[in-house]
Amino acid sequence: MKYKKELLISILTVCALVIAFSRLVPAAEDAEGSTITLDVGEETLIDLTPASFSWTGLNPGDIGSIRQAQIENIGSTNLSSIWFNVTQPASNPYGTGSGANYNAGNFVWIARETGNYYAVDRLEFNESRSLVYLKDPDSNTPPNASKFVYGRFRNASGDYFWMFDKSNPVCDQITFYIGDVAHTQTVTGSVDFSSCSGALNDAPGSSCRSGLLSAASATDCYADINIGGASYVIAVDNSTLDRVRWSHWNQDLPGAGTASNDETFYTGTLYPGNSTVANITVYLSYGVAQGALGSGTLYVIGSTT
Repeated sequence: MKYKKELLISILTVCALVIAFSRLVPAAEDAEGSTITLDVGEETLIDLTPASFSWTGLNPGDIGSIRQAQIENIGSTNLSSIWFNVTQPASNPYGTGSGANYNAGNFVWIARETGNYYAVDRLEFNESRSLVYLKDPDSNTPPNASKFVYGRFRNASGDYFWMFDKSNPVCDQITFYIGDVAHTQTVTGSVDFSSCSGALNDAPGSSCRSGLLSAASATDCYADINIGGASYVIAVDNSTLDRVRWSHWNQDLPGAGTASNDETFYTGTLYPGNSTVANITVYLSYGVAQGALGSGTLYVIGSTT
């Protein structure tokens, strides 16, 4: 009986040693590789995130809090320039009493991560009724509406008056006038256009400046302009002669590429997978009806050239 126990213990010990030893023996292995090839097509894609921006509780004259947008190159081509565009109202919404007639996109101002804010492409219409405190270049008060179109560049709590002579609707014969001092609740501003001095793109003085427009096409007139120290390009459609566009970031504006004040938001090489950032806000002018405004759209455009 003692012999059987010793034999059993010996067998178990041998088995344990065999198992332990077998774990130290490497398993048989083999490997073979396959070549992977992948060719990426040429596609230009850009992404703007977040997909929506909202401001609530603003009062006329307010500037909204700053929002930031990531602009990413999600395509396969290098982007060399980026600019913006916005939607605009179809007709003058001021004085209609309806918030739905305004377009929220028309109030958007954008800056680079460091830099000044500019309206993307603000559309302003001529005044719907005469302003009795304005004096036209011919010293008429109110201005002679049969000869002059006039309105405001609305910049939150300040309005800069503008005026142009529509009597000869040929671009390089249209004289455009801009006031130097903003009209606010407490300051009358530049309202006398009878004795302007200085060119449109000169630094503002204390009165007003003027200059001829240039032709981008048969119907599109434009000019570089300095308004309140900010550089813009204005565009006037000489077939309607009732509105003016003010742009800094829109390369699709008439005169863009020729005018000097209209910038691309980004210039350089934005490689696929890389991004840049835009600071976005709204400048809510005086005279906007209460309640929800008509929604607008901000567009970002990326180009490979």
